[in-house]
Amino acid sequence: MPEEPLYIELNMTAEEMYQRNPEYRAFQEADAQPMGVTFQGYNFPRYREPTVIIKYPNGTLSVDGVMSVLAYDDNKQENYQLSKINLGFLFNHEVSGISDKDAYSKMMSFFQELQDKGWIYSHSNDAPRLTAKDSFIFATTEGGSSNYLDYSYPLTFDEWMQLSDFQRWQLRYNTEAYMDIRINRQTDPSTGHRHYLISLDIYDELEEIKSNIDAKDRDRWQAAYSEVYPEIASWRLESESAAVKMGLKIQQDQPDYTLPLVLKETGIDTADFVSIDPYKITSKEFIERSDAGEDMTPYYENYSEKSKPDTTLSSRDNRRCLAGQPCPQSGY
Repeated sequence: MPEEPLYIELNMTAEEMYQRNPEYRAFQEADAQPMGVTFQGYNFPRYREPTVIIKYPNGTLSVDGVMSVLAYDDNKQENYQLSKINLGFLFNHEVSGISDKDAYSKMMSFFQELQDKGWIYSHSNDAPRLTAKDSFIFATTEGGSSNYLDYSYPLTFDEWMQLSDFQRWQLRYNTEAYMDIRINRQTDPSTGHRHYLISLDIYDELEEIKSNIDAKDRDRWQAAYSEVYPEIASWRLESESAAVKMGLKIQQDQPDYTLPLVLKETGIDTADFVSIDPYKITSKEFIERSDAGEDMTPYYENYSEKSKPDTTLSSRDNRRCLAGQPCPQSGY
């Protein structure tokens, strides 16, 4: 295995990635898919995993023990820039695995490094507006979701062990780069050894925007985002209704942030997002009354003519798949 780290940069082309790392040529792997898509990257043999340095706007991150590098490449676009890169790695390279306490310590150190580099919790549009502490309660209580756990919350070891074996954190660096961290905590039934598989996705603002849009509409994302944007408030109400039912306090003064690309291309300033008041109506009641044709504007927070929402929900909302629930429609 080469001694120097493998280098990747967000929004470089696949060709640039391979040219930048000639020492790793033997480990290149391109997996062609239907519809003109190829997953570009590297696959490394077990116990010979290298260090990868990934560069994002105004920063870099070094990750040890990377087993695989995977990036979506659109063959239909010339010189397509890799806008989302996945790294798969383990905290421990040994056959014996790692103890829960050591995995906890390594993850907390990793989180501290990210905080020191300026990464913050990325509350998505459908995330309940909770304190960092309450986000842990929401993540570990039946009826909540592990998708919205604020990574800056200082978990104790006992709380670490309460997390799902499939846990996710969402982060952002300003609005230029986004990161999803997933852990897959496994126990080898034949040996009892513990293993923590970490999946790290780093992606750009456009990928974050497209996550709100049906796959079939992503080539026309500007129009599609404008169409779906009025529905997002009902998505947030869905999670906040569950949080209120748990007795958690919604932080109604928690600000949203501007997505510069959305503002430039559609004129929508996402910082001006108007939520539905979860203390006035539940998600179920909102959908039922909206479908019946009722004017729902009295249930929005800080309502004004300037920020008047379109309260007509399309059939798309009825196809929304909640985290942990069966998906009602097939698709990529």
